[in-house]
Amino acid sequence: ISTYGGIFLYNFLIVEKDKRFLKDTFGTYISPELIDQMFDAKEEPSLGGEEGLHTAFFTDIQSFSGFSEKLTAGDLVELLNDYLTEMTDILLDNKGTLDKYIGDAIVAFYGAPAPVNNHEYWACLTAVKMQERLAELREKWQAEGDRWPEIVHHMQNRIGINTGKMVTGNMGSAMRMNYTMMGDTVNLAARLEASAKQYGVYIQVAEETYKACKDKFIWRDLDYVIVMGKTEPAQVFELVAEAGNMPNGYDKLIPAYDEAIKLYRNQEWEKAIEAFKSSDSLEDMFPGRKTNPSRIYIPRCEHYRDNPPGDKWDGSWALTKK
Repeated sequence: ISTYGGIFLYNFLIVEKDKRFLKDTFGTYISPELIDQMFDAKEEPSLGGEEGLHTAFFTDIQSFSGFSEKLTAGDLVELLNDYLTEMTDILLDNKGTLDKYIGDAIVAFYGAPAPVNNHEYWACLTAVKMQERLAELREKWQAEGDRWPEIVHHMQNRIGINTGKMVTGNMGSAMRMNYTMMGDTVNLAARLEASAKQYGVYIQVAEETYKACKDKFIWRDLDYVIVMGKTEPAQVFELVAEAGNMPNGYDKLIPAYDEAIKLYRNQEWEKAIEAFKSSDSLEDMFPGRKTNPSRIYIPRCEHYRDNPPGDKWDGSWALTKK
């Protein structure tokens, strides 16, 4: 009996040691549920990088530099910690892996180190839930009155999402490593987060992510664009909301906008200008929003009207800034 007891105790200690290793390695990156999944599947983290099909996720606060001008250092840290805690909880609750914080920015990915089925969906759901939670935080901060300046009451964040091949793994130096991601897929996701401000949208998603979960959400066909640092165009979409949860006014806005986009891609510039003006009148210009997708197309149509792109035009537009 003592022999069996010793074997049981030994096996128990080995199991607990393995679990503790996974928690020590990934406990601050992923949820406990994903750690248990890795353990049950006997998936040990490997040193170096592994290539796989995953989804990259970038988000940061719009015009965050303006916050530091309005807040004391202590208040800024308190606000940022509150915000990052809320957003990170949503990320981890929806199967995401936290890569790093860069100031107010959150960098994350889905599908590694533990496999995640439908990782594209979970990334998009995270984005929607973050927007919903931020709306609740704005209400809370507004209810606190003079505790926070007006810029806090209107805080918005932008999100960029892209799916594709990338390398994930423990990278860094012999002294310090970080479980992270790299590759063109990652770079495009970062560009989508940054360029979302040019359209006045808050969640910009690339085509591969969109195709994987297009029936689960409400979308707007945003553009066929060449972002800074790239040579090939990418089709991009605005993620509006979960399916069945159409925001007020979007039932009229999206059809009007879609008709304008159709005219634009058919090079019917004058008709497209008038159509975009009509859809612009339906856009919600809430505090802090400086433009919208309908509005940015009007000068673009005027440009093409005066400088026709020709019959070989593929519908793409090259961004000249990040």
